[in-house]
Amino acid sequence: MAKNTFDTKLGVILVNSKKGYCKFKLKVKPEHLNHGGIVHGGVIATLCDVTLAGALNHVMKKDEWCVTAELNTYFLNPALNSDILYGYGKLIKRGNTLAFVEGTIETSDKRKIAYAQGIWVIKSKTVKQIKSIKNKVRVFD
Repeated sequence: MAKNTFDTKLGVILVNSKKGYCKFKLKVKPEHLNHGGIVHGGVIATLCDVTLAGALNHVMKKDEWCVTAELNTYFLNPALNSDILYGYGKLIKRGNTLAFVEGTIETSDKRKIAYAQGIWVIKSKTVKQIKSIKNKVRVFD
């Protein structure tokens, strides 16, 4: 993960990753809570997104990158202040342009917080670089 990304500012830390699998950690802080005193659903959804994408990262080629196309998150139990959350991601199937991933969020005492499944679009970095160059070039009529 890059240094100044949203997930790192949130406090998400990579614990372990290998081909088709990863584990992330997040220590819940007061700023993660909603008005009801439990962890905000957006924090849980972000941890799911990062975790599932992490499971895909080790099976991509060096000239590829990925982006979330669909993320379904099922909230099972509330996460509380000071909980330590672990995200477990698992690659189900990878094709040429799509990948199917699933995962769970659990507390350190194995309480299930969320289940997620999603679809990621796999792109070539070459396409990304070309679009970046096109956006920088101004065309005058």
